[in-house]
Amino acid sequence: MFKQRLLATLCLVPLVLLSLYVANIVFFKAIVIALLLICGYEWLQLIPLKTTVQKLIYLIALLLFTQFILYSQQALQPVLITISLNLWVVLAVLIIFYPKSQKLWGYTIVLGLLGWLLLLTFASSLIGIFQIIAGKKYLVYLLCLVWATDIGAYMVGKQWGKHKLIPQVSPGKTLEGLTGGIICSFFMAAIAYLYFPTHHLASWLMLAMAVSVYAVIGDLLISMLKRRVAIKDTGYLIPGHGGILDRLDSLIAASPLFYWGLSKLLN
Repeated sequence: MFKQRLLATLCLVPLVLLSLYVANIVFFKAIVIALLLICGYEWLQLIPLKTTVQKLIYLIALLLFTQFILYSQQALQPVLITISLNLWVVLAVLIIFYPKSQKLWGYTIVLGLLGWLLLLTFASSLIGIFQIIAGKKYLVYLLCLVWATDIGAYMVGKQWGKHKLIPQVSPGKTLEGLTGGIICSFFMAAIAYLYFPTHHLASWLMLAMAVSVYAVIGDLLISMLKRRVAIKDTGYLIPGHGGILDRLDSLIAASPLFYWGLSKLLN
């Protein structure tokens, strides 16, 4: 399994970076919308919706809402981002108190609306970052922050992890791993600051660590929702990695915060 995941990663990462650098805004929007629909399709089993009609209505509504947000980006996006950032804090509390917290959110309508909000905010944030001056470079930096968090958490947790983070949601994650992931993101931000030297260093580093924490919350959220419906992966599109939603869970949480923080730093 590890070799399969490693091979898939070595193939996918260069492909993602190459696609990002050659993309114009039209092509990038097309990629983001495709990812949105795939993630939306995989989210269906987390709700869950079972009939074909329900699934089609859900995906069409997700697409229409996203197009509406993108069309009226200047007016609605700041409100949407603010709601999303605060919602992730609430979700973190619900994750900590799982499964008792399920009494508050374990309803089809709640999970359906949650999927819409998180996914369309994710798509809108990625496109917003892309449209910033040097946006492609900032997107690569965001990916590096998320990857550094994931790699740091895995390596430190595997070597020194003893204290479980939230065992009822993700038994493999530890406090030591969380600390390792945040530290790795800190060093990644410090290195990136040499390339992006126009920002206030303390704010730059604080944003990186906050993004790292949000990335972990995103990972835990999908783990919690999968545990609720007793599935291992949201899909099987990527060999050894599961579904697209499994791979993008951290980025879904981290991208709105990064976009918001970056906008503040650049203004």
